[in-house]
Amino acid sequence: MEELIGFVASNNKLSKILAVLDSKGPMDSATIAKTTRITGADRNIEELRARKLVTYEDGKYALTELGEQVNHRLSGMR
Repeated sequence: MEELIGFVASNNKLSKILAVLDSKGPMDSATIAKTTRITGADRNIEELRARKLVTYEDGKYALTELGEQVNHRLSGMR
């Protein structure tokens, strides 16, 4: 898990996406991009999916349990 925390902590866009999904719940990629003001958020979301931090169901992205754990650990570091 430490490796994942370091990976997300090193990229502000990834940490923003995790934080918004944690606070607002599942949403589609366009809403994530608009809420976080990240251009090209799809690429960042796919990075999070590849590391099993985010899942995709019914057209929306949501945090996995691992994603929640990583985000909460990061929140404690901020």
